[in-house]
Amino acid sequence: MESNLKVKYFDELFKVFTNQKEGWYAFYSDYTTGKVWWCEEIVEYLGLSDQVMDEAEALSEYISLIHPDDREQFISESIRMKAGEIDKLNLPYRIMNKDGKYVTVSTYSKMLREDGEPVFYAGIVVNYEKSNLVDATTGLYTTTMMMEKMNEYNANAKPYFIMLLSIRDFASINNNYGYMEGNRALRVIADIMMLNRNGADVYKLEGTKFAMLRAFEEGDEELKTFGSKEFENIRNRLLKGIEIKGRNVVVDIFGGGVYTDDASIMPDTVYTSVLFALAKAKDNTSATTLNVFNQTLLVRDSQRLSLYNAIRESIMDECQGFFMVYQPIIGRGSGKLVAMEALLRWYGDEYGQIFPGTFIEWLEKDPIFFDLGSWIIRKSLEDAKKIIKVIPDFKVNINLAYPQLGRDDFELELKKIVEESGVPPRNIRLELTERCKLLDVNLLRQKLKFIQDMGMQTSLDDFGTGYSSINLLFDLPVNQIKIDRSFIQDIDKEEPKKVMLKAIVDCARILGAHVCVEGLETREMVDYVCDNFDITSMQGYYYSKPIMLEDFLDNMHKWM
Repeated sequence: MESNLKVKYFDELFKVFTNQKEGWYAFYSDYTTGKVWWCEEIVEYLGLSDQVMDEAEALSEYISLIHPDDREQFISESIRMKAGEIDKLNLPYRIMNKDGKYVTVSTYSKMLREDGEPVFYAGIVVNYEKSNLVDATTGLYTTTMMMEKMNEYNANAKPYFIMLLSIRDFASINNNYGYMEGNRALRVIADIMMLNRNGADVYKLEGTKFAMLRAFEEGDEELKTFGSKEFENIRNRLLKGIEIKGRNVVVDIFGGGVYTDDASIMPDTVYTSVLFALAKAKDNTSATTLNVFNQTLLVRDSQRLSLYNAIRESIMDECQGFFMVYQPIIGRGSGKLVAMEALLRWYGDEYGQIFPGTFIEWLEKDPIFFDLGSWIIRKSLEDAKKIIKVIPDFKVNINLAYPQLGRDDFELELKKIVEESGVPPRNIRLELTERCKLLDVNLLRQKLKFIQDMGMQTSLDDFGTGYSSINLLFDLPVNQIKIDRSFIQDIDKEEPKKVMLKAIVDCARILGAHVCVEGLETREMVDYVCDNFDITSMQGYYYSKPIMLEDFLDNMHKWM
């Protein structure tokens, strides 16, 4: 094909690619003529000197625009491709546009050969600056690209390590120096991470979170040790301070990591696990090292990722393996059954019965928890209908977790489930679990008001386990508080507990809330609490452990 015809041909071909998505730039190299053709869009965006160039000129000009820190890798991969060591290129890097700004791009390309020699080379340069795949502040890839890479590693059975880092008290930087300086600080931190990545890809996630992701060869022992040294280097550098408005500001970070060499573990499970590890690191304010998920959890470490993966797959499979058990709540005045608390369990053939304390806190980091929460409400109401037919005023207590309350569509989902169940709202009492107290109190007030406006009751679970409980009693519209079992242990021997419980009960009464005491295990405990405190109801192993619905129905006569 004549040269001028090739230009026309590839102009038309480029239009097919570049019209598909903004920021997709096609190019083509013909080794038989030593010429490179660029699409008009990349020539305009980067300010290249011409649309058709000699191969050496094109490569030299393009490489000169690549960020110095990324240039060596680009050259190395290009040499490997031309030498025939690889035939495809999928390479992220930063390049300077005509405005002098570095933007993050990737080259996706393919080399065609004839008798082992390169003949044609074509591909696309994808400009992520024009999409949500790159963080506008730091120029790093976002969560979407990270998950894509994790899925790629998983599909190719590649072991990999992921580390998340976040900044302690970053709000103080924004508050003291302004939003623009805060963004500049994030860019500096991104640069420090790039310099200490040790072969890993670096990503900017939501808020002040960053990620490092690196694949390993099968059997490489560095998989299980990677991250700790990198975290230490980054943290030590930040503790020396970064310059903000002429001042040296010390920055501290915390981090969580997870490694996996099991291709059956879904990337979503791995990501939820590293979020969990990061949250644990945040809670430990004295921590100075990376919190590696696989190394720090004590129970069945080797199986924990597999367990979580199985639980997550169960939720995706319409919550197969999950089931509910119920514990009776007895009225203090009548001594009879007035309600029951719905409690979650999971069973897997490989793991047996698993209690929620093993996985709920981990699962709350995953958006899929909302689906499980909806199933819990739906199943509990379905089972409660059988008892309400016998006891019209009977109530079912159902736990809510903060990922449910934090969702914008919580109200619509709850209203739909209740209406579909046919259970009267007056028979439903929704309990706020301990970690719901992490949510903004104004949001909690709004959600509880909605629940009460629907005709349902609200309850504060685990009351007495923290100072926040006392504040919430005044701040939130609640119909019931449940005294945690740890609060009443040895209460007959500990005077401070007696005084505190009496004050809580009196306060609840004044505010119109009922009081249920949990954890009652003996007749003596029941008698002591009933004789000394004006409570409303009781719950505990003295009456029954949590049991399946069929057993609950068979035992109801004991409590009536």
